[in-house]
Amino acid sequence: MDPNSMQQRMTQIQQDESFSGVLGKLLSGKSGYKPVIEKKFVPIICVNCQKILEDTFKFCPECGTKVEKKVAN
Repeated sequence: MDPNSMQQRMTQIQQDESFSGVLGKLLSGKSGYKPVIEKKFVPIICVNCQKILEDTFKFCPECGTKVEKKVAN
């Protein structure tokens, strides 16, 4: 499974109301509890070999390509 489809699937699951309801009940023990789900994870993917990288990497450990980080506007 490629990284883009994994991220899209994770986003779909988190936006599903039944997921947040079940997660809320697991966390609090009460039905109807709405948890806050952080959505900060943005994967950095090597443009050369498509490896998912940590945000601290300056070069890809797989192929050595310099990591280009996009700046959020």
